[in-house]
Amino acid sequence: MLIYEKRKRKNSNNQLSINEKFIINNKASDNEVLTIRLSIKSDPITLKKSINIFKTYSIILNKKGIFEKHMNDNVSYFVANLYEPGYFNNDQNIQGFTFYFISEYQIDDKRRYDQMKQDVNTVNKILNGKITYDHNTENKEV
Repeated sequence: MLIYEKRKRKNSNNQLSINEKFIINNKASDNEVLTIRLSIKSDPITLKKSINIFKTYSIILNKKGIFEKHMNDNVSYFVANLYEPGYFNNDQNIQGFTFYFISEYQIDDKRRYDQMKQDVNTVNKILNGKITYDHNTENKEV
């Protein structure tokens, strides 16, 4: 933020007063988890097939048993098993995925969400499933 003061200060104890209300990175509550769910309508798929589909979009399986997508050097979002326990362990019967990330209330959140949404829609063209957004305004059946 750049502040320009027209008049010179005469006393060293003068204070700058800002009367406007402004918000920077509006963090009003705890970080929110943003999710998009992809349910597979047809036959479930295997972990091996999931790995092959996701690697095309640079989504890799990590050591904890969930997928992750990196943008720059940071993790952008994660992909977990739609059903419990959430991680993948040589699954032969995957019925869907939960794409998610924890909002940090930063400008990158929009970019991360848009990339996640684009990847979900692209993967869904292959799997022909049902997408459910965490915000009701975006829910639609594909």
